[in-house]
Amino acid sequence: MKLSIFTVAAPDLTPDELCEAAAAAGIAGLEWRCKETPPELLIEQPSFWGNNQCTISPKAGDEEISRFRQAAIGHNRQSIAVTPYLSCGDIEGTEQVMRLAKRLDASMVRVGVPSYDRSRPYGELFQQATDYLKEVERLALDYGIKALVETHHVTITPSASLAHRLVSPFNPDAIGVLYDPGNMVHEGYENYRMGMELLGPYLAHVHVKNAGWHSASPGETADHLKPVAWNSGWAPIANGVVPWKQVLLDLKAVGYDGWFGVEDFSGTFDTRTMLQTYANQMKIWMEEIQ
Repeated sequence: MKLSIFTVAAPDLTPDELCEAAAAAGIAGLEWRCKETPPELLIEQPSFWGNNQCTISPKAGDEEISRFRQAAIGHNRQSIAVTPYLSCGDIEGTEQVMRLAKRLDASMVRVGVPSYDRSRPYGELFQQATDYLKEVERLALDYGIKALVETHHVTITPSASLAHRLVSPFNPDAIGVLYDPGNMVHEGYENYRMGMELLGPYLAHVHVKNAGWHSASPGETADHLKPVAWNSGWAPIANGVVPWKQVLLDLKAVGYDGWFGVEDFSGTFDTRTMLQTYANQMKIWMEEIQ
């Protein structure tokens, strides 16, 4: 079992503090959040997508890169991925992040896919993404980096089957899928094992988080002729809609032997407790499915 942490979920820790906490929890892999942090955010309290102190800039210079490299090396952790927020079609930005990943000794980079908001037809967006991935495939092979397309809500790849449709023309050594069942609670649910079987060699990485649905008007007396609004939100890993023990069984059944990367956004635990809780829970589940 190879456990990792996507550092978006550790906003209040510096790289060195995160590596220390990961080592204490038995988490070996590091997925570095990669994004510019605007100066105005630096005065805010740490947060997942704001002033995240465990984020490396896509334009990082030697000193910043060394700080992240030495944090991993000093605590005997492995940098496995650089995870940016690339726009589909941004070839220059994609190559920039791949160069950064090489310098951090990481082997995977998340790449961009178009959002879907009903403003442009799916077919047009699919063609845009295909044209982009043709260039990404070339870069991935040149740099020895695997490019990851994530199953993510509000994009053209919310499900395993739609992600597979996009990546299937490409070399699975160059382009794979980051399978995220937590995202698929919001949009894109399919039978887990069926999706994994479909992905086959493109199943490259797994993110571990959870989410659930709740009524937008809890406590209201139900009017069975009136539509009910529902909202989705994050939940602790063991308490959401995703039955993680079953997902792990399905991953085992298809022969998955890659990393499991936590990104718990529930806010239930402080960061260090979240890491230890995650590692303990995964160990229990893995022992139960042997």
